[in-house]
Amino acid sequence: MLVMKALRPLSLFGICLAVLLSTISAHACKNPPQPPLRTEQLTLETLRGVTEFTVELAVSAEEKACGLMKRPRLAAFEGMLFRQVPAGPAYFWMKNTPAPLDMIFIDAEGRIIHVIEHTTPYSTTARGTDLPTTGILELRAGIASRFAIELGDRVTHRWFKP
Repeated sequence: MLVMKALRPLSLFGICLAVLLSTISAHACKNPPQPPLRTEQLTLETLRGVTEFTVELAVSAEEKACGLMKRPRLAAFEGMLFRQVPAGPAYFWMKNTPAPLDMIFIDAEGRIIHVIEHTTPYSTTARGTDLPTTGILELRAGIASRFAIELGDRVTHRWFKP
């Protein structure tokens, strides 16, 4: 069953995207960690209420490739938001990333469409989704569980149009 799933066209596209990301990452992020990026506020609305985070914005190819590589553990209300235009499948790995993260995948309307909790530090296994993704929010591992983040919850930020 896993083999059949891996052969779907979108999955193949996702795998190709992950390979491309790893190639970009190997070349674009010459000296991680990258300096802190511009920050903005973002709110997360779950059944537990509304919580505000300060997120660094990863927009350029190099910013996305470096991400949180070689960064120490994030504070509880900090993260990094990756922009993906146009929307499409999104896959990330943890190469050179020492702290486990939660990855939140967001559609164009700000709805959470996929969640990966407690990623494995330094892993080169690409993890993500074939769903059309506009933003990826990386938070300190355990935040998704702490705030009971579920599919359909809302992220409010200027990049998403409700």
